Amino acid sequence: MEMTHNTSNAEFQPNEYVSYGSSGVCQVVALENRSFDGEHEEAYYKLRPIDGSHSTYYVPIERAPERLRRLLTKDQIYSLIDEMTKETEQEWCNNSRERRGIFQSILHSDDYREMIQMMRTLHQQQERKRSTGHKLAAADEAAMHAAESRMYQEFGIVLDIKPDQVHNFIVNRLKSV
Repeated sequence: MEMTHNTSNAEFQPNEYVSYGSSGVCQVVALENRSFDGEHEEAYYKLRPIDGSHSTYYVPIERAPERLRRLLTKDQIYSLIDEMTKETEQEWCNNSRERRGIFQSILHSDDYREMIQMMRTLHQQQERKRSTGHKLAAADEAAMHAAESRMYQEFGIVLDIKPDQVHNFIVNRLKSV
């Protein structure tokens, strides 16, 4: 059996919030030594997503730097919001399969600038469709909601507001810029 790893080199502590890829914001519940294969014990972060699901994730402490990140700071969020006025609409990709791939790539990238640009493009496309009596494709709508959900979760935690208040917070901040 392999030696037990020490959890004292942990970068994140219990009760801290972290971003875990496309799973969104999670709370570090504990640091645990576990053996998932019955032979090798390893130190893990035990995470619970804040989205209300009953999932639990185990992330090896050794691989945490490439899988987990600290939440944005208030200043970083304010900067992202302030930059929204400068964002331009991306060119719309008419191929739905290709577009879905692009959106999935953006959602997995953890890059809020790209996510904001994608959301802006989708909102503008949604308005165009609405004006002609049509709706966004279900996959486009799902991508928009996934991006909003992730962003609103993190912004809400950092700004100490409920996720459903983030949209109005952003709109009000944009009015004052």
